Amino acid sequence: MRALIRWAGTALVVGVTLLSGCGSGSSSSGNASVRLLNATAGYKSLDLALDTVATNKAVLPGAVGSYASASSSGVSTVVTATDSTAALSTATRTLNKDAHYTLIAYGSSGALKTALIQEDVAAAAANVTSLQVANLAPDAGAVDVYLTGSTDTLDSATAMASNVNVGVSGFYTSVTSGTYRLRVTGAGLKSDLRLDVQGLVLSSTQVATLVLAEGAGGVLVNGVLVVQQGAASGATLANNQARLRVISAVTNGSTVTASVGNTPVATGVTSPNIGGYIQVPASSGAPVVVSVNNVQVPVANQLLLNAGDYTMLVWGSAAAPQVTLLADDNRFPTVSGNANIRMINATSGASTSLTLKVDFSVVAQSVGQGQASSYTNVPASTTSRLDVTSATGTPPPYSATPVPFAAKGLYTMYILGDSGAPLQDFRKER
Repeated sequence: MRALIRWAGTALVVGVTLLSGCGSGSSSSGNASVRLLNATAGYKSLDLALDTVATNKAVLPGAVGSYASASSSGVSTVVTATDSTAALSTATRTLNKDAHYTLIAYGSSGALKTALIQEDVAAAAANVTSLQVANLAPDAGAVDVYLTGSTDTLDSATAMASNVNVGVSGFYTSVTSGTYRLRVTGAGLKSDLRLDVQGLVLSSTQVATLVLAEGAGGVLVNGVLVVQQGAASGATLANNQARLRVISAVTNGSTVTASVGNTPVATGVTSPNIGGYIQVPASSGAPVVVSVNNVQVPVANQLLLNAGDYTMLVWGSAAAPQVTLLADDNRFPTVSGNANIRMINATSGASTSLTLKVDFSVVAQSVGQGQASSYTNVPASTTSRLDVTSATGTPPPYSATPVPFAAKGLYTMYILGDSGAPLQDFRKER
């Protein structure tokens, strides 16, 4: 089954406006109606206040609150975390009289943003849905959106929306009403799957916005269908996958095999090796099986959040291997002229912690074996210097120059293997 799509001839600009500060619209003295959609990745629930009056309370991720009256001559919208008075977003907006709006809160913890969509678009024709896409996953980048039958492949599929950049599109597409499999990929890359969910229901005469929201790791996305002046279906379109990779760092060229549930993530990989991300089912207690040199290593079940990114670090000696699960933050730096860098210490042998410096400034300090530092912002540069040292002198000091850091790049300094003679691997992750 393929989606029957008819492109709308004009942009409904008056129906959708992306606002970061002052709004646009009529200066009429009547009232508008405003509600809140929580499309964030890092807030368990959010509240909305209009001119200091609490209107939506404890709105969960993927859910929408109830409409509340707001002055169209100018209203202050304040979004806070539930049970907190600290404003996460504040804006003064001018709205259209008698119009309906959904204020969408999106982004990750500490970086909340808002977008406003007006919900007074004329109903679609019979057996048709008018659908727009709002890409509110800043760290995912541009994406393609596919609506297909449940068993269709993407090989010959045509995107319902292509190269959708971050923001609210303002363009509605006419789609034959029905039930679809929704898939989102990186722009122009059908193999770069960011979301794959069944059961997207598009109803006759419906007008709706498909919100693509940021996932926990920054690369995968969640979906929320917001029906004009109706419900939101975030729960049914949540991403039930996570991304996981295996770093094999067991000494003496040992081989590593690993699986999560029924999904193989490493098969006879010779150490040291840094694997690529593989999608696995998200789980509150994913069963993990790891073998080193064909001998199984005891590993507890692991928490894998929906749309999260993870590194499974298999390290230590062949006689006593260890497994550590690291949560990866693959979001871009918030400062456009900066890069992010971290260090992973996967050394074995003499126990030591490591310190990483960029241009003689410490960016990761006392990173123990089997651990990763947090990302640190550094200025973009083509001539930086890297230094890795330990308090004991084991492993020996390591330096590299010139080292490039691209603006908005993500980098990891890996130290792998025997601490007496480790392998250093500096990589750009994104």
